[in-house]
Amino acid sequence: MRSTSIHSLAVTAALATALLVTPAAAPAPDVQGKTAWKVFGAAKVDEGLPLLGLGWAANRVWVIAPHGEVATLASARVSGGALGSFAATRVPGGSGQYVPIVDGVLILARDDGTVTASLLPNGQLGALKPVLDELLTQAKEAVPKLAAVAIQAGVHVGDRQIWVLRGSPECHSISGCPSFFLVCCSESSTATDLTRFVDRKVGATSPQVGLDGRGRLWLTWLDRRNYSGAQRGFPRMLELDPSTLAPRANAMAAPSLVADRVELACAASCRIVAQTAGGDIVSWAPGERSPTLAVRKVVSLNRVYTYPRELLAATYNAGRLLVAYRGQTGKPKPEEEIGVVSSNARGARARVAAKVATTYGWPEGKLYPPFSNPAAYGLFVPGGLVALEHFREYFGPGGAASPVVYAFVPVGR
Repeated sequence: MRSTSIHSLAVTAALATALLVTPAAAPAPDVQGKTAWKVFGAAKVDEGLPLLGLGWAANRVWVIAPHGEVATLASARVSGGALGSFAATRVPGGSGQYVPIVDGVLILARDDGTVTASLLPNGQLGALKPVLDELLTQAKEAVPKLAAVAIQAGVHVGDRQIWVLRGSPECHSISGCPSFFLVCCSESSTATDLTRFVDRKVGATSPQVGLDGRGRLWLTWLDRRNYSGAQRGFPRMLELDPSTLAPRANAMAAPSLVADRVELACAASCRIVAQTAGGDIVSWAPGERSPTLAVRKVVSLNRVYTYPRELLAATYNAGRLLVAYRGQTGKPKPEEEIGVVSSNARGARARVAAKVATTYGWPEGKLYPPFSNPAAYGLFVPGGLVALEHFREYFGPGGAASPVVYAFVPVGR
């Protein structure tokens, strides 16, 4: 997650300050043994499907897992480097929808309109509240041709909620419909049309919005205008006036950076952390001449194989940038790990602060486990990283949904 959208569910700066980073001289702890991975409550995922949502809110880790006609909202508290007090509830609307967790609330698209629901400390959902009718009315004042809008990201600014919206007009074309890019709402309850900054054929991919320590509001997304057939593009950042939501400058892009995924991390300032098309993970902020390497891809000793790094999450803690990744070691017998690197504020001088070996199948320890081919996720919480996996292939009799398993990767003491 990483961020205030589902691909950017990174923890906010206030949360990040709860993390304690291991001193630079200390070795990186390595979580080993069969006990590292455990089942995450009642969460189960059907074969071939992803998690529908992941986030941190109300002092709980939240996972939305699709199984059959049901999407389960499973959650747990973090205490003493472990997860407990598991709870589960059914997500209204079934499993056939994308369910983002945005700024601590669940966003549900229903036949009668979009509603929000607060995530409660007891692991349940608060009352459903309709939001989209009012947002559509405000968005249509900026773009009159709009027929619908969808919430993509959000952040609180003072006592006001800012939403990032994807809009669409009434359209019945088989060749595709144009997409609009907006933010709402300003102090005067108006929306701002930002469509000029994106390609209307593909819109803005994975937008995220954050507020830095100086009160500046930043918006980032992947610009896929040259990569409409792939989840790849140019990461862009745009500063908005927190009061009016008007752009303060043109959208900026890191020089020569093409990325497959991007996370927005904010503290004293905001910067993007990007998984590059070449396999490295880098960071960049407006005003910097080039991206900074944070996590390097691994090249085998004979330089035949390259092991790229998959970006899972990014956040700040006490002025240091933390980046979670998944990747292989590149040793003669490569092993896959989920790790956390700690670096300076720009991402330089990074070191591995903690890691855990990926579990390739479930149950662990079996020569031929029925569940295999893991998908990995990461979420920063107080004390470290919650690494999550579920499995995309099943080799047992009949059909079975994969469990969601987790490992707590402590960062500091």
